[in-house]
Amino acid sequence: MKSPPRKSAGTIGVNVESVVENSTDSNRKCSPYTYMVNVVNSFYRKKLNMKKFIFVIGVLFVLISCKTNIIFCPEFDKQILIWIPYQENDVIELYAQSNDSTILFSITSVNITHTTHYDYGTKCGGCRDEIFINDHNSDFHVEIYLHDRIMGHQSYKIIDSYFSTYSEVNNYLFESNEYDLVRIFEADNSKGTFRKLIVAKDIGVIGLIDIYGNTWALKTNVKIRRYDDPNKPRDIVINNVSC
Repeated sequence: MKSPPRKSAGTIGVNVESVVENSTDSNRKCSPYTYMVNVVNSFYRKKLNMKKFIFVIGVLFVLISCKTNIIFCPEFDKQILIWIPYQENDVIELYAQSNDSTILFSITSVNITHTTHYDYGTKCGGCRDEIFINDHNSDFHVEIYLHDRIMGHQSYKIIDSYFSTYSEVNNYLFESNEYDLVRIFEADNSKGTFRKLIVAKDIGVIGLIDIYGNTWALKTNVKIRRYDDPNKPRDIVINNVSC
């Protein structure tokens, strides 16, 4: 007696790419776990049969590595630049009336690097931003590192003095000028020439105090860059990189 003919399974009529896209449009930045949960819920709502479900899940495991390994970073936060509003060829001129002396710092380079995205399977360091003003051998050098827009490291080198810790003061009076907000840095090393560095919001360095009590103040007391002032535009070059 012949067995009844088997029914052909036929072609699984599922548009995998459509399912993947519909499930990931709003969750492209989610974790793989969240991504898979959303897909499973989608199948449950549509009540697709088990064969189709298993087939698509298998394909998804392949596609996940391509679609969800990439972590997109937030945009570069330009607000950090209001404390270091410098560009190439700017000059910081500080004058000490007590000994009639002037200190000049030239800005020769400003390098800003922003990570736009990275693969979480690699050892890239995540969403990292770096800012360097002048090189390490200059008398004036600034370096800043941020992770996910959070300050990781900030330091100033002024000739032979190094500064990284500070306190913020509102409505600060310095050499007959009042500043809305300043950061007062204390020297990290006791053997340097200067013991205090004063940086004002939207202006940059406005003063230095040496170990003998002499005070250098910004000679040309003008705001170098205002982001909300269309009459004084300044180009900000941000180098976008990925990992």
